[in-house]
Amino acid sequence: MNVIQASAWFPPDSFGGVEVYLDGLVEDLRTIDLNCKVAAARNQSQPTVEQYNATEVFRYPNLETFQAWLRENQSDIYHQHTLRSSCGLPHLQSAKQLGMKTIVTVHMPDVSCLRGTMMQGGNSACDGKIEIDRCSACLGVSKRVPSWVTETLSDLPNSIADSMRDRLRHSSDVRLRQLGTTIATPSQIRHHQRQFDQMVELSDRIVVVCQWLYDAFVLNGVPESKLLLSRHGVVNSAQPIQKSVNFPIRIGFLGRWQETKGVQILAQALQQIPNVPVELVIHATHADQHGNENRENVLAIAQNDSRIQIKPPLTRSQISDAIAQFDLLAVPSQWMETGPLVVLESFAMRTPVIGSDLGGIAELVKHKVDGWLVPAKDVNEWAKAIAFLVENPSTIAQLKQNIQPVKTRVRVAAEMFELYQSLMRES
Repeated sequence: MNVIQASAWFPPDSFGGVEVYLDGLVEDLRTIDLNCKVAAARNQSQPTVEQYNATEVFRYPNLETFQAWLRENQSDIYHQHTLRSSCGLPHLQSAKQLGMKTIVTVHMPDVSCLRGTMMQGGNSACDGKIEIDRCSACLGVSKRVPSWVTETLSDLPNSIADSMRDRLRHSSDVRLRQLGTTIATPSQIRHHQRQFDQMVELSDRIVVVCQWLYDAFVLNGVPESKLLLSRHGVVNSAQPIQKSVNFPIRIGFLGRWQETKGVQILAQALQQIPNVPVELVIHATHADQHGNENRENVLAIAQNDSRIQIKPPLTRSQISDAIAQFDLLAVPSQWMETGPLVVLESFAMRTPVIGSDLGGIAELVKHKVDGWLVPAKDVNEWAKAIAFLVENPSTIAQLKQNIQPVKTRVRVAAEMFELYQSLMRES
């Protein structure tokens, strides 16, 4: 059985959640004698073939070179892990046209959510069903606009709608700018819905990594026979680590500086409890255009609060040891996570999680059993939760004892191998 794994990103170019998952999957499939080839996009002038961790990786600069390589590397299974311009629907369609069995693993909510966070209006969890009227309101169209108007506007060709929006965008009149949003947004949503439907049509199977994504796909008409729920796994399952609770309590944060990851919520919460003895250790990444402003705001708070420690970002090999030194790992995400993997990594080191009561976090953390769930956007509730746990270290010790062994990467690989075999049996 020959398998191609495809992604817009792959190490060592970057090490986000998709890359870490895919690198681990390829490595673990190799241990059961299934060698995969990886096709990964890269911004370069010519295609190249290289080795990464004993895996052959084809780096392609554009769709044409990808298609040529795909024709020369006919495989039984084509498994795609991103839906981006550099690895998206045209790439999936190319594999389908060549007669390969096609699988898409969905790692992010933006496949069905144009906002990209699955947070309705940016404030509350959405069920993920694509509806022109509701999604338009979520993206800034006035709720006073009747449903029949948004439905009609959704049929405008994208090029026309976008052109009208762009002409109105720079108007000094706020009403004309709003009109531009009203005209263009329904068309964008309809286009996104068509892309979703095309992805479903081109995929023999769709793997989702959390329950809420599974439910959202069913709401959008995807047959359950086409769906497979396969959660993330970690390198090793939980091993007992005998470590007493620190004093002061040490809370860790690992994640991006972006507001969606919520590190600012932790800093603001500590501002409300200035006399609580606690350490907040921040190992944040990606201080780029998406996270720099939030980073500066958190640094300003930290300058006046010695309890907040800003530490360098960690390499993948350093994460487990760092988590083991925390009494609690904070995962204050402000959007619907599909994992996150770091929750499982924390449980593997028997470190309880204090996290947002939202999305994948709420699926993995059992409140008051192996962790603590907090309303995602409520700084007051975060302050109360942190203060309570700091003042009750025996509760943290009990949470630690209640952590159960977590799913391993080996099990994920076994699930994918079985999926590949089942598709081959259908041939």
